[in-house]
Amino acid sequence: MGSVRKSRTTTLLAALLVLGSAAPATALPAGRSGLYGGGAVRDYLQFVSLQVRPDGGFAASATLVTICSPRFGDSLTESVSVKNQRLSADGRYAATSTFEDDLEPGVRTVGGLHAEGTIRLSVGVQAGGRAVGAIRVRTTYTDPGTGQEVARCDTGRIGWVARRPLPDAGEGPVQLQPGTHRGTTEQGHPFLARMTRRGRLVRRAGLTVRVGCPSGIGLPLDVVAHRIRVRGGGFGAADRFDRPYTYPDGTRVVERYSWEMRGRFGARGARGTFRMRGVVRRAGSGEQVGSCSTGAISWRAVR
Repeated sequence: MGSVRKSRTTTLLAALLVLGSAAPATALPAGRSGLYGGGAVRDYLQFVSLQVRPDGGFAASATLVTICSPRFGDSLTESVSVKNQRLSADGRYAATSTFEDDLEPGVRTVGGLHAEGTIRLSVGVQAGGRAVGAIRVRTTYTDPGTGQEVARCDTGRIGWVARRPLPDAGEGPVQLQPGTHRGTTEQGHPFLARMTRRGRLVRRAGLTVRVGCPSGIGLPLDVVAHRIRVRGGGFGAADRFDRPYTYPDGTRVVERYSWEMRGRFGARGARGTFRMRGVVRRAGSGEQVGSCSTGAISWRAVR
């Protein structure tokens, strides 16, 4: 079984309020640049990725489940990004960012609302292909017509860990590996999985993915599979889900997605593939008006 949480269109709008003075343009210690992926395993999987350059410049993205009151509950995710920032000479960063956005009317649940809030992000890039940090996103939704507050949302403080998987992750003789695996997909997005103590069951495995159907353009979707048996070192899961969407001209459609996740544990870490296909149909008549597909996306992860 798997699930996809609803996602809104808010992204970070540039202006970063960096705490303290800006870090100088100093190169990082050798071996710390690259693509890191992972996040945090809590009641939900919280996804974080980090792209680090040798000169200390970096970009970070996160897809996080948030809690909203008095409306929406835990049905929303925050998809945010921080770009063109710089780590200190020892690989650290901390900042508070602000964002503001008017959501398109067609977005389910929060369409037509005004969103604004803050992002608090800290990063530490360590030796050995490991990055750690914390993130918190707080958002207020208001009705732009009346100015009335609709909901306040807060992810809470989420401590995260991301890994930079080696090219040979998942290769070699099968070895069951209990614990949490973190890594990246070839799209540059995070992968995250939690194994049981004996390594014979994947409790949860998920990733974020981009696909070209209308509601997903510009947004990563988070897909999570639950309780997958490991047989002969391999595992697999598949599922379907629907996403209703309304075009700017008022046309209502339903995007029907199907996905498949495959993986294998090797001597160190795991690797696999993910596929998703979507079919867009008019609500009511069921007439197909579009489709989209990711093709086969490879992923790699390590403990």
